[in-house]
Amino acid sequence: MIKKRNYLWKSDRNFNQEEFEDQRYFLVAEHNDLITKARHDLDARELKIMDYVISKIKPIDAEFVTINTSMYELSNTLNLKRNGRTYSQLAKSLDAMRAKSVKIYNEQERSITMTGWFERAKVWENGQIELRVNGDFAPFLLKLKDGGHYTQYYLADTVQLKSKYSILLYKLIREADKDKGSSITILQGTPDEFKEWLGAPRTYEYKRLKENILKKAVAEINLKIDDMNLEILQARRGRKVVQVEIHNNFIKKKV
Repeated sequence: MIKKRNYLWKSDRNFNQEEFEDQRYFLVAEHNDLITKARHDLDARELKIMDYVISKIKPIDAEFVTINTSMYELSNTLNLKRNGRTYSQLAKSLDAMRAKSVKIYNEQERSITMTGWFERAKVWENGQIELRVNGDFAPFLLKLKDGGHYTQYYLADTVQLKSKYSILLYKLIREADKDKGSSITILQGTPDEFKEWLGAPRTYEYKRLKENILKKAVAEINLKIDDMNLEILQARRGRKVVQVEIHNNFIKKKV
């Protein structure tokens, strides 16, 4: 039985054959509904762990397999210090993700899938990890190339973002970019929709949403993501802001 001093490892081993720098440039591919219609409360570290796990799933895969990794690999890929405290935090994050609920709305079926992220998470004293993604995610992570409607981005992008709001906004902008950066990307919605998409406190009025979340997320993304230059625009009805647009003004040069 694991005691409260939990998750102490006797050795620090690398079970991975790939270079960590290469892994950061793996692609994360997920169905658009997982980006726009999933509601959850993952924090920034948990979002990065999930992106790391998804980066090991190819969009042509037909079924989930057990993902074998290690604390060594995970901490290096996520740019975390390798020490006992970090490993304990990662183990607690995996445990929390196994239990945390995610709800995904399906417009065609008029249904809501309510599930958890992992079917199973197992860690060893030597730092080895086994993860099994919950089977309910199959429509959102497997056989994506058969039906299209999915978004890809580099793991390296989300790994370097510190705020969960920045990570979620980054994904929404990628999903909204239908022509791969050849024109201005526009993410459009009401203040309430932005609160839902980003998991912002429901009590926030638009002014607090803009100051505490949108402006900070836009500033971090503009600083760290090379092909994003975001700008916040808004439409009013009287004094009330009724629509928000975030434009990515970065346009790829034609070769």
